[in-house]
Amino acid sequence: MKRKMNMKVKTQMWLCVLLPAVAALTGCGAPAETPQPASEAEAVKEDTTPVTLKLYAGQNLTDENWNKLLHEPLKQKYPYITVEIVKPTAEMRIEQLVSTGNVPDLYTTFQGDIGNYIQLDLTEDMTPLVTKQKYDLSRFDRIYVDAIRAVSGNGGLYGIPYSVQFNALFYNKDIFDKFGAGYPQDGMTWEDAIELSRKVARTDGTIRYYGLDPESPTRLSFPLSIVPVDAASNRANVLTDGWRTVFETAKRVYEVQGNIPAKPAELTSGAPLRFPNNKNVAMLATINIFELMKKPTEAGMNWDVAQYPSYKGSPNTYGMVDLHMIGVTKTSKHKEAALKVIEVFASDEVQLLAAQTRPSLSPLVNPAMKEQFGAGLDYMKGKRQQSIFKSKPVPAPLFSPYDGKARAILNAQYIDFIVNNKDMNTALRMAQEEIDKMLQAEAQK
Repeated sequence: MKRKMNMKVKTQMWLCVLLPAVAALTGCGAPAETPQPASEAEAVKEDTTPVTLKLYAGQNLTDENWNKLLHEPLKQKYPYITVEIVKPTAEMRIEQLVSTGNVPDLYTTFQGDIGNYIQLDLTEDMTPLVTKQKYDLSRFDRIYVDAIRAVSGNGGLYGIPYSVQFNALFYNKDIFDKFGAGYPQDGMTWEDAIELSRKVARTDGTIRYYGLDPESPTRLSFPLSIVPVDAASNRANVLTDGWRTVFETAKRVYEVQGNIPAKPAELTSGAPLRFPNNKNVAMLATINIFELMKKPTEAGMNWDVAQYPSYKGSPNTYGMVDLHMIGVTKTSKHKEAALKVIEVFASDEVQLLAAQTRPSLSPLVNPAMKEQFGAGLDYMKGKRQQSIFKSKPVPAPLFSPYDGKARAILNAQYIDFIVNNKDMNTALRMAQEEIDKMLQAEAQK
């Protein structure tokens, strides 16, 4: 989940991941379609004129990873192509770049934010481009390519997936050892995880230990494939059984004495950082935070990972389809060169390197991507990362451009429900009404 976290769960915008009809025809593990090869007459002689492309990093990487996963391999294969990374700042985001005429050639984004690029008229169907250049889409798990095609509403390919989010249960072995409790196991339900948290949620001396942190209502909602706004009708959609399940599950988590965080705001934010930094959370159910675990491990923290808890009746499910994609802008004058950048960034070699050393989960069907996940990192040796892959994502619904604002309203009611014991149906009804008012106001702008 942009992640915002690190997913870090970020602003979420319009996303349509798999329409039911598509989901009925395809599934995880199925390769994506292979484009029809271009004829010899259509083949274009490679232009090796030096060119510099700008890439807007809506999903950013560290400088080290940009160098390792893009600049260095690109220089080896296409030395005449240079990429300038444009990192977003508070003063200069994609909207400002467009308004000032500094439109990039490429962009990376969480698929939930693609609606913003559509509204800015930056996207176009890349199918003709990938067909002309004979770019092989069959290397990708079809569920992710179809997810991107669905965003357009007409089957257009607005980008290529290069990284996939997942959920897992991270746990602090030191805390379990301290209180003589058994470690989390794969295949647990939320009820199992809550019961286990009772054994480690306590205060010892001056240190308060939290048993289980589910991160936020957003994270709890993803395996149920629900969103707070019905994008088709532009109406609030929180008075549902799905959101009641989210609130009820959270309530059971926080009814365990010692699980509720010290500050109300921590019920909806900050959990992925508290686990490695504070070292007083026994279990954290969240997205991929392996990058955050390097320094704590080197400092002596003893941790591991287990399969994400599931809802009863939905075993082996860790969230909805959640990916990062790289696309070519409609206005780029160097689209063939831009596709070559994507070719390198999403190549088996670079994807395997990312899986081994970042580590990030690849959208490619190549089994080595999972088998080698984290293999290049000393701090991940001996960890149970293969437990993650026992779960799969579910198709995601259509996201509204106002999803972020709606979640802020829902989060406020969620906090009131947990902290002040507000009646659940009242909280959801008030969120429904406030979200509808917000949507009406936005429609009048």
